[in-house]
Amino acid sequence: MQSYNDPLHNLIYNTDASHFHNDEKTEVFLPKNRNEVIEIVETAVKENKKIVCRAWGTNLVGNCLPSKNTIVIDLSALNKILEQNASSITVEPWLTTDELNEILDKYDLYFPVQLWSHASAQIGGMIATNWAWMRAIKYWKMEKWVEEMEVITVSDQKEVKVQTLSWDDAKDFFWSEWTLGIILNAKLKLIKKPTASSLNFKSFDNLDNALMYVKSIRDKKNPELSALEIINPQVSKTVWLDEKYYVLVEYENDSDWDIKDLNEIKDIWIRRDACYAATVNAWYPQIEDPEIHENEEKFLKWLEEKHIPAYWHIGIGVLHPHFNEDQKELMDEMYKFVQELWWNVSWEHGIGKKKQKYLSDEEKNQIKSIKEKWDSNDVFGF
Repeated sequence: MQSYNDPLHNLIYNTDASHFHNDEKTEVFLPKNRNEVIEIVETAVKENKKIVCRAWGTNLVGNCLPSKNTIVIDLSALNKILEQNASSITVEPWLTTDELNEILDKYDLYFPVQLWSHASAQIGGMIATNWAWMRAIKYWKMEKWVEEMEVITVSDQKEVKVQTLSWDDAKDFFWSEWTLGIILNAKLKLIKKPTASSLNFKSFDNLDNALMYVKSIRDKKNPELSALEIINPQVSKTVWLDEKYYVLVEYENDSDWDIKDLNEIKDIWIRRDACYAATVNAWYPQIEDPEIHENEEKFLKWLEEKHIPAYWHIGIGVLHPHFNEDQKELMDEMYKFVQELWWNVSWEHGIGKKKQKYLSDEEKNQIKSIKEKWDSNDVFGF
């Protein structure tokens, strides 16, 4: 199997999309199949090495960056479909959602957990951070769509084990960020591909009116509601819109809203998908993901006063403010605000190296307890 420990690979694998930079000497392995992954883990355990897993390095919190005495396993070659039927499909961890749904489209099937980064978002990474995003108000997170998974773990006695876990046994692996073991494959639930959609895309001059409109949508509790999003003025102008608040409401039918033309719907979603890249290109590269519920308006007003670009999945209470490199103190202030209100500092990106300082003692103890259960020798993780 291929492995590298030259300066170029060290530079590449000490970097990811988090802007959290490392400088650790490491050896990088590129296994071609599951058996090679198992062999690498067995060798690493014998040599008392830690292991981190990664592929394209798109994660946003530094959870695939090596620490001292750590090897990197690049799982990007494990991207195959292993088994498929009308209600489920078993895939290796580095198949992307776009690749998956392109295949499923031939059978009028669909995997509904879709991200803005759907072209590069891999199933294993989505499980490890329990991702959701665009249509989570209807379809929720990855944890709802995984029936079972095959994982590599290391026992208390340093025995390398490969086991298939049912959902009840595997639930700790959601949001684990590859710190408990390695996901070799996962059996995913599928649905029939939705055949219709309609949406509204309304602009508002101020936040109060936008939130009143959102409340009216929530109060209806329509089961066909599939997306409820807000873009603030600082972001709107970066995606070729007027500098206003915009609310996107989508239903999976063709009767609830005004916009039913597929090309127009596609154009609006292209703008929504572009929010991340456009805001980064406007020199706000740091994207965050606090979860907010109570006192929602108070928090959004704070963002408005600070002129922070943001967009959010308001249907599920997840916010994506952006910061530039000179706003680290402001970002710390935001997370202090989040902690004071007992919200979560991360909903879908994970904790990684970047956000550990924002965790409460209770959260740290909970993580330690799960780690002790699955990986007491601390073999896996950053």
